[in-house]
Amino acid sequence: MEVKLFDKCKCKGFYKKAHDGIYIQLDDKNLTADLMNSNNKDELVEKDIECAEKRYHEHKDGNFSGVIVGFVGLVITGYLDVIYDCGVDTGFGTTPDKYYISKRPKEIVKCAIVYYANNLKHYVPIDDIVEILE
Repeated sequence: MEVKLFDKCKCKGFYKKAHDGIYIQLDDKNLTADLMNSNNKDELVEKDIECAEKRYHEHKDGNFSGVIVGFVGLVITGYLDVIYDCGVDTGFGTTPDKYYISKRPKEIVKCAIVYYANNLKHYVPIDDIVEILE
């Protein structure tokens, strides 16, 4: 089935933003990165990590109908990479050593942006579009 912009459709599921609480706390003084979980009152999960996996969206079942207004590649899961930037001599002095975080996608799903009510939308995977209405 081919889906196009402004088609009315019936859907059986969508992706909702996930709140897994995973984040990386950087300590520039000691040059360490710790994996934390904000869902458990900022609990320390693991010390001194280089990479962590994070879930951004989760699939939910639900029957609804709406109008397709666009398409997007939605990042479902990804990695948070800790990158060490060592100091560089610029000729005017050395830049300081530091850590920073980079995001890298792991799983991307092509989704339709479907408005189902006034100013309310869902990200619907193409496979979850059941039928196109006239």
